[in-house]
Amino acid sequence: MLWAGLRVISGIVAAFASTLRPLTEPEQRVPAWPPAPPFSLWLERVLVAPWARWDALWYERIVRFGYRPDDGTAQFHPLYPWLAVPLAWLGIPPLLALLTVSTLATLGLLVLFYRMAEREAGPSQAAVSTLLFATFPAACVLFAPYPEGLFLLWAALSLKWAREGRPWAAGLAGGLAALTRQQGLFLVFPLAWELWDAGRRGRAEYRPVHGLSLLLVPLGYGLWTAYRLLVLRDASPDFSSVHRLIYSLLVSPSASQVVPVQGFLWPWEALRRAILHLARTGDMDTVYDLVLAGFFLALLALAWRRLRGSDRWYVAAMTLAAFSYHTGSLHPYMGLPRHLLLAFPVFLPLGRVVRRRWQRLVLATIAAGGWTLMTGLYVLHTWVP
Repeated sequence: MLWAGLRVISGIVAAFASTLRPLTEPEQRVPAWPPAPPFSLWLERVLVAPWARWDALWYERIVRFGYRPDDGTAQFHPLYPWLAVPLAWLGIPPLLALLTVSTLATLGLLVLFYRMAEREAGPSQAAVSTLLFATFPAACVLFAPYPEGLFLLWAALSLKWAREGRPWAAGLAGGLAALTRQQGLFLVFPLAWELWDAGRRGRAEYRPVHGLSLLLVPLGYGLWTAYRLLVLRDASPDFSSVHRLIYSLLVSPSASQVVPVQGFLWPWEALRRAILHLARTGDMDTVYDLVLAGFFLALLALAWRRLRGSDRWYVAAMTLAAFSYHTGSLHPYMGLPRHLLLAFPVFLPLGRVVRRRWQRLVLATIAAGGWTLMTGLYVLHTWVP
């Protein structure tokens, strides 16, 4: 099974990379090989400790201590760490609990993705699409303590149920996606398109009242905002303008502790700054981000004509938002490939588009090689996913 193979391979790559640059206390104290007692500590060093990097440390802090308004944790949406909390109550180490949630969510995601692709293109093409999606280089985060697997599971369920004429279920899944990541708000666009299309076609299950189901998506975000405002006392509304009011409510004031500089620019301006930064500094992190972004855009160009109308709305919104997100002069496009991965419908028709066997082999080899490389770079702490 693809999921099991990637889970094992990612663990092997992470364990090996961690021997080259051991960063955490277990990595520095316990050798990765040969196995030595106590074996529970050795297993933690090999299977769990290598993933304690970047945002995983923030989520681990949330599972351990909960949210605080002054330490940067309120920057992160709650559903992913909250699902790991019950496992931590059972005595599972927080980072392992997070890995368990992301790994199981990724299993559900890949099964669902295959079924969505199969419905559009047939079994053999669906297998190719699923392989290319799961091995897209930035997809290595699906097996890390990151929320992308959970977010994409909700997003895929939302789009699937919308296509099947189940708007309330689609809206609920969209709201859960918004509780997992900010980008869940963009699900309003494809869900609205599906409702419009159902009404235009006169489908029997369509009712005008179904339009209210769209409110479930921002409701998920609103619940998190209300929690920050009323429980954490974190939100500081700025009423000087509509733009500042929205930004001050939707983004935690402590977000600068996670990413010191962040904001949204016109995508061409953000791209221009990233290219100038690369020309001045030769920053390898920016090289990785731009190369993977270029790879994604090539896949998008191949898939665009075969995307459903609703998928085009979703992909366009996700792609433009990803290219508009600017994170300062040190790493101007931090997280760009990971944010582009959220536009997952791009991968659905690839099995139909890439039909020749040699083309599939070349593309899969490039993707899998990049996936392995980025997993290693993540553990080596030389690429910010």
